Amino acid sequence: MKSVILAAGSGRRMLSVTDKPKCMLKVGEESLIRRQIRLLRGVCSPPLVVVGYRYMDVVEHVGWGIDFVMNPVWKQSNTLISLLFAIPGAPTDCLVINGDVIFKEDLLPKLLEVGRSSCAVQEVEPTDEEVKVVLDGTRVMEIGKCLACSETEAVGVYLFRKPLVKAIRDLSCRPANPWQLYYEDVLNMVLHQHFVESVATTDAVEIDTPEDYERAKEIYT
Repeated sequence: MKSVILAAGSGRRMLSVTDKPKCMLKVGEESLIRRQIRLLRGVCSPPLVVVGYRYMDVVEHVGWGIDFVMNPVWKQSNTLISLLFAIPGAPTDCLVINGDVIFKEDLLPKLLEVGRSSCAVQEVEPTDEEVKVVLDGTRVMEIGKCLACSETEAVGVYLFRKPLVKAIRDLSCRPANPWQLYYEDVLNMVLHQHFVESVATTDAVEIDTPEDYERAKEIYT
């Protein structure tokens, strides 16, 4: 099994707080990315970190004991392309975490207890911002930002088993403009063929705005 942290984006809406990559934001005694690395080391091997914007800041912040891969087109692309840079070669089970998310320490073990691909979810008051899911029991039937009927958010922490990794990679070349897609857009295309189990959590925060950052600090400090 491998693990991946996606940390290539610039986080333009956080410029009033920091001009550095969002994953370096400190909540309590740790930055987001150092906390994620610590939690991933506790359940599997150290992660591969996908970098882009101000990549050397991230490398120097984390240190060279971690593997990095560069998304050289981070300005023109979205999370799908960053993920594809991280999953070449023979498919393998893969934990995937967005680098701007903070979550409870028990979440990764809960994902790994599931014998299939899994997606961390929580209840939310929906806006256009969240990646939302439609569930049938615990199975994820749809995922995306445009699901107006859903009040359940995918928090940006996933376990993709080997067949799902292959399916995402194989289908990524089919959309007309894959550069602008989130990896959840392609995941949505394969949900009818691949069972993805929802794993409930609470208090996960994806830090997109200064308000999100304040909320994360209130919960985790």
